Amino acid sequence: MDALSPGGPSSHVLRVTGPLVEIEYTGGIAMHDLVLLGGAGLPGEVVSIEAGVVTVQAYEYTGGLAPGHPARGAGHPLCARLGPGLLGGIFDGLLRPLTGIGDRIRPGAAVETTGREGDGRFVPGVCPGQRVGEGEAVGEVRTAGPVTSRVLVPPGVTGEVEWIAPAGDRERDAVVAVVAGTEIAMTGSWPVRRPRPVRARRIPRHPLTTGQRVIDLLFPIARGSTAAVPGGFGTGKTMLLQQIAKWCDADVIVYIGCGERGNEMADVIDELSELEDPRTGGRLAERTVTVANTSDMPMMAREAGVHTGMTVAEYFRDMGLDVVVIADSTSRWAEALREFASRSGELPAEEGYPARLASSIAAFYERAGAVTTLGGGQGSVTVIGAVSPPGAIRPNRSPRTRSASSVACGRSTATSPTRVTIPPSPGRDRSPGTRQR
Repeated sequence: MDALSPGGPSSHVLRVTGPLVEIEYTGGIAMHDLVLLGGAGLPGEVVSIEAGVVTVQAYEYTGGLAPGHPARGAGHPLCARLGPGLLGGIFDGLLRPLTGIGDRIRPGAAVETTGREGDGRFVPGVCPGQRVGEGEAVGEVRTAGPVTSRVLVPPGVTGEVEWIAPAGDRERDAVVAVVAGTEIAMTGSWPVRRPRPVRARRIPRHPLTTGQRVIDLLFPIARGSTAAVPGGFGTGKTMLLQQIAKWCDADVIVYIGCGERGNEMADVIDELSELEDPRTGGRLAERTVTVANTSDMPMMAREAGVHTGMTVAEYFRDMGLDVVVIADSTSRWAEALREFASRSGELPAEEGYPARLASSIAAFYERAGAVTTLGGGQGSVTVIGAVSPPGAIRPNRSPRTRSASSVACGRSTATSPTRVTIPPSPGRDRSPGTRQR
């Protein structure tokens, strides 16, 4: 939707401070709605409404945006466009394609545009007059990739098939069926912060083979569970996550590069494009969706990127597939939350992070799980995230010293033998001695 087109409430900018933009509240705007800022239509998301002022979290660089500039609500939440063309694609945190655009995405590029160029061949799976329920497939979309996308009945729709498109090539936005008066297209939208519904959640019982012997033997991961790769910055977490993404036996990989260095994401993309998939004989990239928000991109887009990647994973899960989400790194996502919280005046907690950090992380990780889909199939989303704990690296600390917390817990952080001075006992006249620890 263009910034100046009708369809949402008009307003104007009151204040701009980095990614935080305040606009006048004129009604018709709700929490998490998409807002288009300025003449270019920079995308943002409503995070607060109070006393006639709407606080917007901008997902692009706000240089040049000033008080008095127009702002318009899009009339719907921030959504991801889900359909054919996702597999093998490289997207930013708003699921806008990064391939074929040059060096940078044009400011204010439409959030609704997604997917790679090229359409698919639709093959119907039902007949007119047949009754279908929510989550059931009405057909398939066959492309050159190894994974066949299924066109599913949206949640909340149940009834008879009134019309079904014949087999043939279709544009990715084409309507292919009508069920109970509802048109069903090959591509649909879903709010990124709303978990897609399922029929039931199952206990994870089947292992995920990561392809790394030490993990599969000592730290096994179940399909539909969550796992963390902890460690300080620069200790090799990204390399391990890349290996898991390349060699695990999941059907689809969603790789979220959240604040990582651009050269690391480039290495991932290059290797996935070159390596042969042992399951299909094609390229590993053909069953991978890459969400890249590198450290030189707008920081707040990281916050949306993790939810966008999870929404893509749930889309493939609902087709009865096993999906692995690689979140690298959740710590840099938390840094984005801290950056915005410091500008909005939230009460800081430990290390300056907002007090809602724990609930925000939980809301992301709890979307993983092994489920029975609405259509009756079985799928799973496994989340593996990199975490750099606060204080993991303290360059000013001597390697021969111990922290107070390590002493209290009865453990040492020393990396080499430490000489501990033993003071003389009361009432005894002897020189202090030393012992090896």
